[in-house]
Amino acid sequence: MIERSPPSPPSAYLNQSLVGRFIGLFGMPRRWFAAAVGVLLTMLLLLAIAAYGDAPARSRWELWRTGLEPAIIVYILGIHPLLHRRWMLAMASLRSLVDRPELVPQAWCVNRRAEWTAVLVGSAFAVWDAYTWRLAGPGIFTYMLATDVVMFSLMAVTIYDGLARTRHLSRIVRRDVQFDLFDRRPLVPLARWGQTVSLTFVGGICLSLLFQSYGMLSSVNSIVIYSILVVVSLTLFFTSIWSIHVALLSAQERELAIVTGHRERARHALKQGLVGAAPDAAARLYDPVVVFGNYERQVLEASTWPFDPRVIRQLAASVVAPILIYVLKIAVGLSRVA
Repeated sequence: MIERSPPSPPSAYLNQSLVGRFIGLFGMPRRWFAAAVGVLLTMLLLLAIAAYGDAPARSRWELWRTGLEPAIIVYILGIHPLLHRRWMLAMASLRSLVDRPELVPQAWCVNRRAEWTAVLVGSAFAVWDAYTWRLAGPGIFTYMLATDVVMFSLMAVTIYDGLARTRHLSRIVRRDVQFDLFDRRPLVPLARWGQTVSLTFVGGICLSLLFQSYGMLSSVNSIVIYSILVVVSLTLFFTSIWSIHVALLSAQERELAIVTGHRERARHALKQGLVGAAPDAAARLYDPVVVFGNYERQVLEASTWPFDPRVIRQLAASVVAPILIYVLKIAVGLSRVA
């Protein structure tokens, strides 16, 4: 079943991310744009290798390593439509849960200055990373530096955008949303947004690990980069999920306070009515105590986590996948050293 996003309100177009606005300038479908960028980067890499054919010849890993930046760039551009669709579904779900749905898209405002700051930070990190390269030939070095700048800039903007949107969603959930403890359908798009953002970074980690050699994985640069990505991935997921969990706890407490009050009043009426009451009258007084007692137990047993079995399976797979790839890479590297 294809997941379709709801119609976008006008403010959604005004508040697109920097990546989304950039893609929109070309007037192409987003996935076609990602494919075109991949073809262009591949052609430029082949030209650089043809012009300086002996540059990466010292190691097959050096040649393989040059494909990392194009792969990550295409991955980020290709995954962006899914992120946009999940965000629109989450906003549509929020509009169905708040008293004034028109305020949900209006409350979100893209900070272009912060996005461009993220671009500059990513570019600076790319330049710092370039000092560790051991590639001969100006063609390969120029290509690697340019693609590194683009890759880390896209990564920085994506990290900022994910954090900012997740923070915005959490703020609305904490302040304006009243959840129904027993109706989980509106929660699914909210949970999937945080899950999708987290899986985006996990997918990037797994993809980049495929291009890393045993020696590269133990370098300071790799440790710093992967540590940041893992922390951001976990932070994004648990921030979005935790805000929903807290809102569900509040809903549980409100529901519990109401049903407990009814149960206590019914129990008090039963105690008062037992004195000299006929069996039929006592039974009528006992029924509300049973009903409110059962409902109170259902409220207490209701889960306050917005998970379904599929989300749990995907989360477990996202945790196992990068660890498995890393262990396999280390094992292969150790076997070659031995």
